[in-house]
Amino acid sequence: MSIAESLSAGKSLKLKSITVKLLLLIVGLLLVGELVQTAISLRIHQNHLMTRMELHNSRLSEVILRSIYHGMLQNDKESIQRTIETIGQGKGVTTVRIYNKLGQIIVSTLPDEVDTQVDMAAEACDGCHIPGKPLPLQSEAHYARVYRQQSGARQLGIISPIQNEPACTQSACHAHPESSTVLGVLDVQVSLASVDLSLANETKQLLTLSTAIILLVIVLVGLFLWKTIHRPISRLMHGTQEVARGNLRHRTKIDQADELGQLAESFNSMMASLEGAQIELRQWADTLEDQVEGKTHELEQIQHQILQVEKITSLGRLSTTVAHELNNPLASILNYSKLILRALQKIELPKGTRKTIEKDLNFIRDESKRCGGIVKNLLLFARRTGGSFRKAAVKDIIERSLMLVAHKMELHNIEMELEIDPEDDVIVCDPALLQQAFVAILINALEAMSSGGTLTFTYRRNEPPNTVEFLIADTGGGITDEDLEHIFEPFFTTKRDHKSVGMGLSVVYGIISSHKGTIDIHRGLEGGTECVIDLPREPKLAEEQHLMEYANV
Repeated sequence: MSIAESLSAGKSLKLKSITVKLLLLIVGLLLVGELVQTAISLRIHQNHLMTRMELHNSRLSEVILRSIYHGMLQNDKESIQRTIETIGQGKGVTTVRIYNKLGQIIVSTLPDEVDTQVDMAAEACDGCHIPGKPLPLQSEAHYARVYRQQSGARQLGIISPIQNEPACTQSACHAHPESSTVLGVLDVQVSLASVDLSLANETKQLLTLSTAIILLVIVLVGLFLWKTIHRPISRLMHGTQEVARGNLRHRTKIDQADELGQLAESFNSMMASLEGAQIELRQWADTLEDQVEGKTHELEQIQHQILQVEKITSLGRLSTTVAHELNNPLASILNYSKLILRALQKIELPKGTRKTIEKDLNFIRDESKRCGGIVKNLLLFARRTGGSFRKAAVKDIIERSLMLVAHKMELHNIEMELEIDPEDDVIVCDPALLQQAFVAILINALEAMSSGGTLTFTYRRNEPPNTVEFLIADTGGGITDEDLEHIFEPFFTTKRDHKSVGMGLSVVYGIISSHKGTIDIHRGLEGGTECVIDLPREPKLAEEQHLMEYANV
């Protein structure tokens, strides 16, 4: 948008403003009212002046009539003429005439008019005469008319009838019959220049005063509208613009107790509500983000566990098949090695040869037993059910497990931290298998702390859910992320001395699974390795509940 368009838009917006509209309306009404008032005042003043002028001229006519009364009785025209001329020299008096009943000028301040006939159609006469007919005059009436001279100046003429009094009818000089009530008329004409000047000055003063009043009212009304309407509305508009920009902290301050002040309070309340809702939404969004992140992490762990379970399950099936396939041949080898040893005792052989053969047979027997143990562990790893489940004290199982590794702890100078809460707790489990699992985990922890350290064994109850948790932690060298993915696989081992076949943790996994529990091994926050075992207090009830939930789904 160009500068000209912006200015045009700003002017258009100002012209459309409610303040400007109200100001224009008030100014228009005030202007019309002042003009009407001025016109009425001038009309009243003009009528008042004209009434006074008519009254003044009527009195002047009476004075003139009384001044020429004796001259008229004596029919002394010269005396009457001098009197009229003297009066005609007065201020404002333009012409004084005496007419007879036929309209002939008998006496006048203008000598050239004497004995002439007046024009009844002239502007000075047409107000009192109908063309061709004289006006019937009443004996005591005064007739006023206003007309303009050729110069444009206004004149006021007062016609006063000259009555036929008894002294006139009885006079010897010029007697008139008694039937004539009016002998003629006195026409006194005065200038209205002073009246017009007074009206002009009055009009100017009234217009000046009205203009000053209008300007003063415009200023006062403008200030009032600007303070009570324009400024509050501008602040409200600015507030809406701030809201449109997303600034919900903006507050509109209007110190008024009227509707605009109440509107500002409502607007501020709405902004506070919106700001609170926005803060809640942001907090909820942040919380949701954290929850999503946490759930994503949990899903990743669950997915990892599912993959681990699927892998372990596949290995378990393979281990079961291999174990069953190897069990019978190994049993046969072991039995035949024993039979050959017994038969060898009945045969006479050289001492050196017998000793060599017995040594080889004993080696075959021992290795067959070791292979049988491996096969047994494979079956235990693959087994998910079975075992002798009964109620057992948790404290007894832990103490027996620690007793089996106590000697090794002393040899490696390892400190023990034991926490059992509660100590009298009882769970449903296979005590022998659970003890075997604890011993395997403890041995791995002790081997990781060959130079000494601290072994922590913690037991606690989780309600709800109705589970128990075992924590075994060491301060050894820890375990790598790569090894964590394979620790439960059969024959996997991190030991490089070839003294272990790597069946310890795989057997532990099988035992925990048979108890419907979970096992998690991870690196500790301060180094070392932590093993967390979570078991249901009653595995059969937990399995039934799981099946019911699965059926409902």
